[in-house]
Amino acid sequence: MKIPVINDLLSSISAAVSNLSADSKEKEKIKSEITYAILSHYDKIAQMQRDIISNETKGNWLQRSWRPIVMLTFAAIVVLGVFIDIPILEEGSQFWDLLELGLGGYVIGRSAEKITTTIGKRLLK
Repeated sequence: MKIPVINDLLSSISAAVSNLSADSKEKEKIKSEITYAILSHYDKIAQMQRDIISNETKGNWLQRSWRPIVMLTFAAIVVLGVFIDIPILEEGSQFWDLLELGLGGYVIGRSAEKITTTIGKRLLK
């Protein structure tokens, strides 16, 4: 799959080569060599991008798990507060603001992560 910029570049090169004063076989050879050079360079760039995305998605266990751990901790505090009187859960406590911020950040962050992964996979195809 060629991207539009490369298609435009190849079209411009083809037009320029067509204006050369050489026979048609030589012109086709020049066009094919330039096209091969550009596409092989594009393939190298695409492979480097695939490698970068692949390495970024691997990460270590803590990088992948910190959001769920934080949210499970918040949930455990709330559930514990049902059975035990915990001052941090009093109405007007900043814990609820933190929980709201954490939940919003978790949902938005996770959604953004999934979207970028999906876009990255589609760009690599």
